[in-house]
Amino acid sequence: MKSKIIILTAGMILAAALTSCSKKTEGATNGKQAPKVVRINFQTGSLCGAPVHVAWKMGFFDEELEKIGQKAEYVQVVEGGATLGEMIASGKVDAGYGLYATQLQAMENGLPISFTSGIHIGCTKYYVRADSDIYSAADLRGKKIGVPGLADSSVMNLKRKLMDEGIGVTAENNEVEFLAYASSDLAIALNNGAVDVIGAHDPIATKGELAYNFRKILDTGIDEKFVKEYCCQQFVTHKLLRENPEGAAAVTRALQKASAFVEAEPRIVAQLQIENDLVAGELDFNAALLDELNYRPSRSLGKKTFDSAARQLQTAGILKSSTDIEKFIEQGYIELPGVPDGYIYDKETKTYTEING
Repeated sequence: MKSKIIILTAGMILAAALTSCSKKTEGATNGKQAPKVVRINFQTGSLCGAPVHVAWKMGFFDEELEKIGQKAEYVQVVEGGATLGEMIASGKVDAGYGLYATQLQAMENGLPISFTSGIHIGCTKYYVRADSDIYSAADLRGKKIGVPGLADSSVMNLKRKLMDEGIGVTAENNEVEFLAYASSDLAIALNNGAVDVIGAHDPIATKGELAYNFRKILDTGIDEKFVKEYCCQQFVTHKLLRENPEGAAAVTRALQKASAFVEAEPRIVAQLQIENDLVAGELDFNAALLDELNYRPSRSLGKKTFDSAARQLQTAGILKSSTDIEKFIEQGYIELPGVPDGYIYDKETKTYTEING
């Protein structure tokens, strides 16, 4: 009996201690909640990633999130590793930035993201060898085209351009062949004659042009079809939208501001990327490329880009004919409360002006 009483008493004391500990822990948690965290993707080696690099290293993400008691974490997307789409699907990324057209088919198949702002225009270029008889997209019927990936935006954009030229890109009438190569191998493949054309993103595109004297036949930064279309756009996951819409709005504002800063100060940004080992290269070369690109952000033009591309790619059979395209566009591109259409940065006064409408 004494033994049972001792065991029972010990159990009661332990239970009381655990309850007390639990209440103390609960009280401490309630007293000081851990801040919500927004996980943002970034990549190295890409000049196009400049707005993310600026928003990270210059504290724009931190500033916007701290206003609402939250903080940022950064998740790297490494070439050859898990793709951005795979990281989103596995819940490792909440928000970020990238080539929107690369994600269109994945979104149709359930990738849970929506885009919130256009960030920059014109980073994709298409080249042939100097001795080629190809001079424009109209000459590409029957040609082999090297690209960084078969779902890459370089493919989606070129297919849309080829459709305009009357060249077949559908499963029923495909008159070109796309071949995937590692980005670093594209220039070699073209120079060796393995392909007739390559589509690449800067800085790899321009480096290849200079190294091998390639001739450019299409540049999305100046082509009349793409000159007002955003190749790279801001996205947020549906989980973030459900659970933390304020965080989604904060990171969108931060990236818009960072993009406007890149537009005004390309040389400072190029130096920031080099000094932080985010992009290799020579300062003058990188700064010139950033200056060439249009980094003025716009949600409204970003949505027009998404709308036009989705409709044309459905016509091409790349998006399914059964997809409700109106619903796809409505859900795929959203307007967040508290987020302007864009920003302009004045480097003389170091101030931002909101753009709306």
